[in-house]
Amino acid sequence: MKILQVRFKNLNSLVGEWQIDLTHPAYTSNGIFAITGPTGAGKTTILDAICLALYGRTPRLDRVNRTANEVMSRQTGECFAEVTFKTRNGHYRCHWSQRRAHKRADGELQATRHEIADADTNAILESNIRGVADKVEEVTGMDFDRFTRSMLLAQGGFAAFLQAAPDERAPILEQITGTEIYSQISIRVHERQRFEQEKLNLLEAETRGIVLLEPEQEQALAQELDDKRKRETELVAKTTETKKAIDWLTLIEGLKKEIASLTDETDKLHAEIEAFKPDREKLGRALNAATLDGAYATLAAARKQQADDQAALKAAAEALPGLETSAKEQAEVLKVAEQQTAQAKDALKAATPTLQKVRSLDQKIADQKKAVAESEAGCKRDTVKIDADKKARLVELEKRSKAHEALRLVDDYLKEHARDEWLVGGLAGIEEQLNGLLAKQSEIAQKETARTAAATTLEKAEKALEERRKQAGLKKQKLEDAKKQLQQSREALNQLLGDRLLREYRNEKDTLLREVAFLNKIAELEEYRAKLEDGKVCPLCGATEHPFAAGNVPLPDETEKKIEALTRLIDKAEEQEIAIKKFENAENVAREKLLEAEKLESVGDSDKKVAEKELTEQIDGLQKLHADFAERKQAIIVKLEPLGITEVPEAEIAALRATLQARLKAWQDQVRKKTEVEKQVADIDSAVKQLDVLIETQSSALIVKQKLLDALKKELGAVREERQSLYGDKSPDKEERRLNQAVADAEKKEKKAGELHNKLEQSLNIAKDRAESLKRRLEQQEPELKKLETEFSAALAPVGFSDEEQFLAARLPAETRAELSSAAKALDDRQTDLKARQKDREGRLTTETARKLTDEPLEELDPRFKEQEEVLKELRDAIAGLKHTLNENADAKERIKTKQAAIEAQKKELSRWRDLHELIGSADGKKYRNFAQGLTFDMLIAHANRQLQKMTDRYLLTRDDEQPLELDVVDNYQAGEIRSTKNLSGGESFLVSLSLALGLSQMASQKVRVDSLFLDEGFGTLDEEALETALETLANLQHDGKLIGVISHVSALKERIGTQIQVTPKSGGRSVLSGPGCVG
Repeated sequence: MKILQVRFKNLNSLVGEWQIDLTHPAYTSNGIFAITGPTGAGKTTILDAICLALYGRTPRLDRVNRTANEVMSRQTGECFAEVTFKTRNGHYRCHWSQRRAHKRADGELQATRHEIADADTNAILESNIRGVADKVEEVTGMDFDRFTRSMLLAQGGFAAFLQAAPDERAPILEQITGTEIYSQISIRVHERQRFEQEKLNLLEAETRGIVLLEPEQEQALAQELDDKRKRETELVAKTTETKKAIDWLTLIEGLKKEIASLTDETDKLHAEIEAFKPDREKLGRALNAATLDGAYATLAAARKQQADDQAALKAAAEALPGLETSAKEQAEVLKVAEQQTAQAKDALKAATPTLQKVRSLDQKIADQKKAVAESEAGCKRDTVKIDADKKARLVELEKRSKAHEALRLVDDYLKEHARDEWLVGGLAGIEEQLNGLLAKQSEIAQKETARTAAATTLEKAEKALEERRKQAGLKKQKLEDAKKQLQQSREALNQLLGDRLLREYRNEKDTLLREVAFLNKIAELEEYRAKLEDGKVCPLCGATEHPFAAGNVPLPDETEKKIEALTRLIDKAEEQEIAIKKFENAENVAREKLLEAEKLESVGDSDKKVAEKELTEQIDGLQKLHADFAERKQAIIVKLEPLGITEVPEAEIAALRATLQARLKAWQDQVRKKTEVEKQVADIDSAVKQLDVLIETQSSALIVKQKLLDALKKELGAVREERQSLYGDKSPDKEERRLNQAVADAEKKEKKAGELHNKLEQSLNIAKDRAESLKRRLEQQEPELKKLETEFSAALAPVGFSDEEQFLAARLPAETRAELSSAAKALDDRQTDLKARQKDREGRLTTETARKLTDEPLEELDPRFKEQEEVLKELRDAIAGLKHTLNENADAKERIKTKQAAIEAQKKELSRWRDLHELIGSADGKKYRNFAQGLTFDMLIAHANRQLQKMTDRYLLTRDDEQPLELDVVDNYQAGEIRSTKNLSGGESFLVSLSLALGLSQMASQKVRVDSLFLDEGFGTLDEEALETALETLANLQHDGKLIGVISHVSALKERIGTQIQVTPKSGGRSVLSGPGCVG
């Protein structure tokens, strides 16, 4: 990357627009140039412009935005920075700018603008602020930090590297060369190894928590399950047989009850059918009458039509005489209306000429009145304007007197505060130094805060570590207690069971239960045992000896007592086993909590070490800042002595800056005020002269306007007299409207009379036609009506009616007929359904009775079935419990198998990460970082030595074999003696620092060719020979195509570097640029 051109405007003391063309032959031929000027003149501002254009920030200002802009020149409303550069990818132009509202110096700051464009085509590549930063990094290969390490070099940063302890150099190298990945890898390996170990510990703890049955227990449970399943099969068969018998008896009883119920329902239905007989007969007559409904409806309609037509004919005959009379009267009214309309139109025609002449006179009068009013208003306005100008003249004279007094006061102030004039040119430098002092003070405060925070963090880390150690102790004690309780429970179980296992007691109990059941079965066979005789054959088994004959049955009392004792022992043992499992779970939980507490304790110890290191670093940094602050403060006091200021209290730095700014502002305000007052006096004199001329001109014009007004008034009076004699005070518009209204009223009456006459004539004709039509229709209806009556009378007899009256009595509404029909159908359907159901139930009863499933009554079968169901339920619950226990044991075996496979795989994975951890892993990343940065350090020393050999043949840099990051020098003038860099003189330290800077610059560029290099560095520590050597070394970089810019105020540079950009301070805190390629 090579900078070709820098252009900027209104940055710090460099007010106005400036351009530096670095392609000028003076720069390309020499390869090195100097930016010179006194302290505070604005040399570094040129580098600020480059950083602003590329990255929107500077090394001195981390942020420039609409809330804060310390780089814009004072009393200006806008600023910008622009850089043209080239890379292997092409030519580019970066532009950054910011302005205040309306570009006024007191306007609010607006948002910054940033863009990057192709310098050859001017095409905008990116204009979003974030996008521009990414694009610049893409085309240059450097972000802001890498740019300021490889192209803008300051000695302070590399001096810190030179003086740093070996352990501190690795992070500095990481920061400068961008190789932080090695620390991150080391830490990640450490964390991964710890994670894998914790994962293995968790798997092992989970495996220990899985409990299995002993093989003897598992076998006994399986045997017990088989026995209970056999008993379940037998009992299910008995229960099914009993259930079938109960269902058969229940069905027989239900059928008998249902047949009796159907008999009762049949009797009720017969009664309902008898009660419905009258309604059924009524329904039959109504259905016969319904067959004649159509014929009767036709007859009724014909009768109604004849009656309606007769009534209409009578009404028409009565209305005809009245209609004829009304028509004749309305014809006479129409004739009178036509005569009145003709008279009104004649009156309007006669008045029209007079009305036109009066309107002409009225228009002339209105125009003359308007002219008189406008003339009067103009005269009044001129009079008022003349009076106002006379008053304004008096005001201007008074203002001139006050301005002379103000001018005298300004002159007195400027004489009294003459020494403040120095601030016009010197305040900018003082402000820059005060800002630097404030920045240092703020940095000290931040460091103090950081130190306090570090101390607090250390205190918290120590307390947290102590608390975690305490918690770990408590967790360890809880684990011991859990182990102790578990051991006690196991001992109690062993003491309860003796030398036997719990399943042995369970087997013994089951044997005794079977024995009791056997004895009970024997007791149930009492009747059969009584018939047995010794020596005779048993009819059941064929034996001749009968040990359980009458009187020989053993009693089960003693066996039952043993069963009860075994039951109590088994219950206690099972309770103890549950307690043991609970204590085992508690032990596992306590072990996991102890592991977690130990892990937290380890983290707390690490946090404490980090906090101790941070506190030490903060204290050292704070001491250095205090020393730098005192040096800067003394330099400021020396400059302020001409102003009578001999002390700068630390708490009043900002107030001092504000005071100086106020003094400068007051001086500038008075100078500006003097200029303004002098201009004001000249403006007032000019205004008084203008007012005198204006008053004289307006007075002459007013006299002419008044004469014209008098002539207009006389002409208006003559026209008014003529109008009065012709028409008086009457209004021609009102008179014309009256005549037109009379014509309109007459025409309206005529139209209304005509319409009414036509309407009456039409009504008379319609009435005559209607009467004739009704007469013809009545004559046609008479024979048709007689025919319909004859046909209806003939249709009544076949359906059982003698006359029309009997027919009308038998008719029923359609709804009533539907209800009766529905009731009749429902009774018929119920009768059919009852017969079918009775037949079906009687057949089923006969069939079921023939099956004969049992002779026992239902009262005996129900209790037996419930007892069997209860026993079956208990047996199935026991089977389910046994199956659950065996299934859980099988699942536990599978889980242990899976866990063991996972443990073996995890051990292999842990072994891999443990081996890697031994090589490079550490909690703070030092192990791998120091190794990797040792290799980076070798590369840095090689680059730095190539530059150092160009400046001196005495020294070579080397690193200590035992301390890979320890930096020493080989002194060739002392027979190759190895010396520490801490023993070097100031000039020697500068040469070493410069060689390191150039080496670091080469390493930081990441394969990006850096063809421009700027050193913002003082050369005051070098003697003449060393200075010459350093400059020659820098100049020789031209052979690599580099352009070197050195910023310094050392006067010797002016003689040794021919190409210079000079920054010269001017008055008002402003500076100007001069030199090759500089245009302003």
